[in-house]
Amino acid sequence: MRSNVVNKAVSISLVVPVYRSGSTLAAFYERASQALQKISNDWEMILVDDASPDETWSAALALREKDARVKIVRFAKNKGQQHATLCGLSYARKNYVVTIDDDLQCFPEDLPLFIDQLNAGKYVVIGKIPSGEKKHSAWRNLASQCNKKLVSRIMGKPSSFSLSSYRAMSSAVVKQLVKYQGSHPHIAAMIFNSVPVTMMANVTIRHAARADGDVSTYTLKKLIKTISFLIVNYSLLPLRYVSVWGLFVSISSIFFAVFIMLRALLTDHSVPGWASLATLISFLAGNILLALGIQGEYLGRLVENATSLSQFPVIEEHLD
Repeated sequence: MRSNVVNKAVSISLVVPVYRSGSTLAAFYERASQALQKISNDWEMILVDDASPDETWSAALALREKDARVKIVRFAKNKGQQHATLCGLSYARKNYVVTIDDDLQCFPEDLPLFIDQLNAGKYVVIGKIPSGEKKHSAWRNLASQCNKKLVSRIMGKPSSFSLSSYRAMSSAVVKQLVKYQGSHPHIAAMIFNSVPVTMMANVTIRHAARADGDVSTYTLKKLIKTISFLIVNYSLLPLRYVSVWGLFVSISSIFFAVFIMLRALLTDHSVPGWASLATLISFLAGNILLALGIQGEYLGRLVENATSLSQFPVIEEHLD
């Protein structure tokens, strides 16, 4: 182990969003609890079941029965990894809070690397997976790169700084994150909006294939949905881009109209007929609908935030 952390007097909350992990949750607990115990005697594990359709909740109940330090929360409706993670953060009560996925692709045994950096004064530590070691599919790696670039563009993240869902933070940072009351959280964006980059660190971690040998439950649809949270809920980029595009189309239309007028006056070329007019009308109408659609997406998010009954659809929890 590349760390000198041994029995430090720290307390740790391990937040784990779980989904369809009924067959591997016990193995995750064994490895994670052993890693936690090597660092501190004061720890808790918070499992947030994102409305799994399999036996995940039964497996979580069994772990809870076995170890009271395991706290479990169940969603009534699948909301996604970002919601489940933020919900788990709201239950964390220890000085250091760590988030990690349940599929054992990231190693719980790398946890001391994060604690070292927190002990050294960093507020947020994020795992960095070397590009050649990622065991994801090509399309997921591509989506991750898009997410990374968008966070850089929107939140000012340095391009050299890596992102992953394996991260550790101080309780002070968690207190800031859980103040978010919107319907579409994006944890990475929230972190970079709350903590200066100088107070963050990357640590190189290992990466493996899923413990169950199955394909990732994080589908392309879910990745696109997460990226949409970032683009729409944390920036005005779509509105600004469509405004610039509208200005460009308007100016181009003026130049085109002048061109048509001069050609009709100075040459014997006939004015373009119905086909050209229909094409132009269709093009402009398409742009108008695109602009309205983008505005409608922003308005829809506002309505969703205003009418949401609760941020997290918790139907059952076992904590004390």
